[in-house]
Amino acid sequence: MLLGASGALSRRQDQPWSTGAAEGVVLQADQLALAVLPWQVGSLDALAQSAKDAATGSWLAFSGRPILQNAKDDEAGGQLAELILARLIERGEAALHDIDGVFALAWYDAPKRRLVLVRDRFGSEPLFYAERPEGVLFASRIRDLRPTGLMAGGIDGLGLAEFLTYCYVPGTATLDKGVRRVPPGDMAVIDLATNRLELKTWYRVSFANPHAPDEAELARNFRERLEAAVVKRMTTTPIGIMLSGGMDSSATATFLRKHEKGTIRSFAFSCAGAGFDESHYAAELAKILGTEHETIRYGEQEALSVGDVSAEMEVPFTDVGINEGTWIVARAASGKVPFVFTGDGGDELWASHPVYAAQKLLAPYDALPVPQFVHKALTGAFNLFSDSDQKRDLKVKLKRILPAAGLPKAIGPFRWRSYYTPDDFPSLLTPSAQGLVRGQDPFASVVASYDGYDGPDDGLSPHLYSDYTTTSTFYFSRLMLLRRFGIEHRLPFYDRDLVEYGARIPARLKLEGVERTKRLFRVAMQGVMPEVINGRKDKLGHSVPMKNWLRETGPLWQWVSSHLSPESVRQRGLFQPAAVQRLIEEHRNKRHNHSHRLWAMAVLEAWLRFHHDGVEKDQERKAAA
Repeated sequence: MLLGASGALSRRQDQPWSTGAAEGVVLQADQLALAVLPWQVGSLDALAQSAKDAATGSWLAFSGRPILQNAKDDEAGGQLAELILARLIERGEAALHDIDGVFALAWYDAPKRRLVLVRDRFGSEPLFYAERPEGVLFASRIRDLRPTGLMAGGIDGLGLAEFLTYCYVPGTATLDKGVRRVPPGDMAVIDLATNRLELKTWYRVSFANPHAPDEAELARNFRERLEAAVVKRMTTTPIGIMLSGGMDSSATATFLRKHEKGTIRSFAFSCAGAGFDESHYAAELAKILGTEHETIRYGEQEALSVGDVSAEMEVPFTDVGINEGTWIVARAASGKVPFVFTGDGGDELWASHPVYAAQKLLAPYDALPVPQFVHKALTGAFNLFSDSDQKRDLKVKLKRILPAAGLPKAIGPFRWRSYYTPDDFPSLLTPSAQGLVRGQDPFASVVASYDGYDGPDDGLSPHLYSDYTTTSTFYFSRLMLLRRFGIEHRLPFYDRDLVEYGARIPARLKLEGVERTKRLFRVAMQGVMPEVINGRKDKLGHSVPMKNWLRETGPLWQWVSSHLSPESVRQRGLFQPAAVQRLIEEHRNKRHNHSHRLWAMAVLEAWLRFHHDGVEKDQERKAAA
């Protein structure tokens, strides 16, 4: 991981890196300094992550696992950092297009006296910065910046507004005041003479010039590229994979087995809630492929890992199925594999998430000049339905079919990923918290994510383009939890060649009608992937019955209620206690499903206790127990 500053830390030689992390390489030049510190443990540490050029004085450091394209035969024995630095010196920023994989780079360009902070194409590796009077601070982890004493301190208003709206932060903001993320596919260029920082885009995926609709050729080319993306990321053994039983991870496992005759260890979680478990598909596929398979039980008790998960987050994000599910699987895989493959990115490539279907279904309605008061009346009528304990109950679908009033059409599918609008903030937040979010636009980052789109106006591709720099942030954040257990992630569906090919597959072949998805993917995998998966018609995703758990009196409800007690809420000073109690009562009486809102509030409280209040993790564990 990276930690550094364009001026301030290099002048604090008495204690330049007070992070508590293991010592690493420290590079210094002019008015900047950078430390290369290893993540906890794991395969990433084996990489040579820094290099210097004696002739120019330039240097490079990186975190993650970059893949250098078109390496010459005579370069094969060189160190990766040295090879990348040599290309940057020779070709400048154009050399970034030679690098694939997951990475965050800090490149000191000595002749131009500038520091260039680069984040990979899709933002799979984190990189944060904060502009301060003393200089520009930057790091792979925000927690490593706090001990410098140079942070602004407090909660960031824009980050809070986005978190409340979406239950995570899709833009470049964070929850730490003044700290921002380098956007995916962007670089932050710091002029050392002025300490001025400028953001520049170096990559965006293009959806222009869709392929000819030859289905047989499209299916074959996609399959070949996916297989190549998997093989490219196979290194040491044993190989691990997080296996859900869906198309994406199952196709990855199928290609892994084709090219690896040795040990493959697969991991899945089994949801204890009736009607939510699909782990048997993963188990059947594992048996056919001959992987060493492990199914980890995921019940209400396991969800109490939320305290540990919250402590590991650099920016809070909430999904009890994905987050805590990833944590318990990673814990089970710890010490057994150095890395795991995942199927993340398949939904964006094939438009298979339900929000895309909702966007398409409502396109005719969006085109009508429906007055806001009429839309509000319609959504109010649907909200008269009570909630259900079932995941796919008709009443549940009707309550979500229309996006809430006050959500702009310009945010597209994010209307179905939103839980509040700014109009809700006055009744939810205390006056001081309202002051934090006043004037902050939680929609701006999503609207801006459409900038630079250069494909057809087909009603789908622009939203996929947006998601590669917004929604993907959520997936990458939860995958960073793996590193707490010394495990790296491998993401073949975010391979550049595969994504760029998939972007040009005609939209009508990705989402056919409003529900038929991945048909062409299944065609591509016929005769290759076992039919137990390729013939599936259902897909639940990482689902757990959180809303039901929060209506019972079990340990998870006890954890949430303790974090959202009137005393805790009043002491934190963000939410109005009466508003929180109203949400609790409406949820537990099945009037509405407020589980995501309540969970987000409780996770935010746990995150603030650890990261801003300095409460130790063992205290949070005791609270959860």
